[in-house]
Amino acid sequence: MSSLGVYFGTNSIGLAEVNKKKLVNNVVIQQASMFSGDFEEKVPTDVKIIALIKDALRTNHINVDHGSICISGQDLIIRTFEIPKLPSNELQSAINFEAKKYIPFKLEDLVFNFQVEFDQKNKLNTVLFVGIKKEILEKYISISKQLNIKINAIEYSAFSLLRFLRLCGAKDSGVVASLCFDLNNEDEINFMVSENGFPFFSRDIVLTSGLNDLDASAVNDQVKKYDKLKNEIRVSQDYYRRKFPDKGIKTLYVLSGQDMREDLSNFFAGSGILAKFVDTSKILGKGATYSSILAKSVGAVLFKELPLKIKINLYNTRLKADSVKGKEDIFAFMEGVKIDFRVIFLAILICAATFGYGIYRIQPVREELNSIKDKRPKVASASAGEDYAVLAARDKNLKKKLNNLDNLIKNQLYATYFLDILPRALPEGAWLTKFTSMSKEDGRPEVILEGEAYLGDSDKEFEAVSTFLSNLKGNQFFSKNFKEITITSVDRKTIWNKSVAIFSIACRNYPEKKRDDNDRFLQQE
Repeated sequence: MSSLGVYFGTNSIGLAEVNKKKLVNNVVIQQASMFSGDFEEKVPTDVKIIALIKDALRTNHINVDHGSICISGQDLIIRTFEIPKLPSNELQSAINFEAKKYIPFKLEDLVFNFQVEFDQKNKLNTVLFVGIKKEILEKYISISKQLNIKINAIEYSAFSLLRFLRLCGAKDSGVVASLCFDLNNEDEINFMVSENGFPFFSRDIVLTSGLNDLDASAVNDQVKKYDKLKNEIRVSQDYYRRKFPDKGIKTLYVLSGQDMREDLSNFFAGSGILAKFVDTSKILGKGATYSSILAKSVGAVLFKELPLKIKINLYNTRLKADSVKGKEDIFAFMEGVKIDFRVIFLAILICAATFGYGIYRIQPVREELNSIKDKRPKVASASAGEDYAVLAARDKNLKKKLNNLDNLIKNQLYATYFLDILPRALPEGAWLTKFTSMSKEDGRPEVILEGEAYLGDSDKEFEAVSTFLSNLKGNQFFSKNFKEITITSVDRKTIWNKSVAIFSIACRNYPEKKRDDNDRFLQQE
């Protein structure tokens, strides 16, 4: 069943329909279209987004009822920090206290989650903190509800890229970095470093600022973006080396278009980093054009199929927060309730009276049940003087009876399936006159089907009988329950001055034993 991945980027929205890890359809919606003449200025932005997505789903024949969402870094707060090793009951408070140092908002205004990785070497906990403002998260949830899409997850788009890299065959052992960019779309660039699948450094880069020169040509604008990209890569590498001098990057996986890979290979070679350009064609298709927007939306939709070491799901965090809040509201309500012990005593008295009256009403039924039990025939049990041989014979006899009862339950043949299959298997002009079901001595079932066929032509009537036999053999239920399905007789008789074919078909759970000429001769003798 197909599912949908939605990426809400800085300037675009990406939609990817995936079925069993295979890309079926993809759409990119530019945010510029929201401000075109098709919409009035007074229409809220969320309504415009919903209308555009619905139109894209309808135009591209995308019909899904569940999916996942990934969000660009501009809507999120992603921080990584270290704290000492603490007991689990103190960890939550310590992380909340530490997070306040790095976040310019109150924690009460955020929906946030974190994941902890213990550094055995330095004896420290590395905390990955991800948060989002409540109103921003509610906007995305509201959009999905109005699209009638059940949300599996809402996550950071760089995490979706890690999933896409794994789908492309990238390894995550050791210290590994990833760089995803697309200069043909005004999408943010993601640079992330992880150790054994756990991200501990990330940076989101936007190249559009400072490049909107009205006099510059498109070529010059592209050159400026490329120069700024290389400069931002240098800045990210230098900042990373200063912050983590003991964690050298083993491999850098690059997601980009084909047009600049040769020049970037020389650039990375000069920086001393082993860069590997990821081949996205085997995932996106050879005919599909690479797009970072597409890569993120595909990575998001595979949230369940390709789980990561990172388990941060902001949608589940929000659901858990609502559940905790509901419990707190109940306790807050109870705080204002004054307890009157006289009322409690009266309530207990009423409950006890109700319980006692129920016992009084059920007592006659219990007495009747005991009377019925007393009237049951007594079963003789083994006496203390019986030897082992007698006990073994008694045990064998009881086991045989139990097996017979068990076979009656397990091997019984239900007629419901047959009565449903038979009219479907009968061809036109044929009908059944008799249905006989029997069981052999060993418990194996046998069914005899007797019927007639009339089509005005004897050859067509015999062909109808043969078709009926073929349909029974081709049915999975019949072939499973009956090892042999054969025509035992075909003849003709006259009914109301019409010559009709009469037939009999045997359905057995065992093959009929074949006798040779000697057996037949002995029987004749």
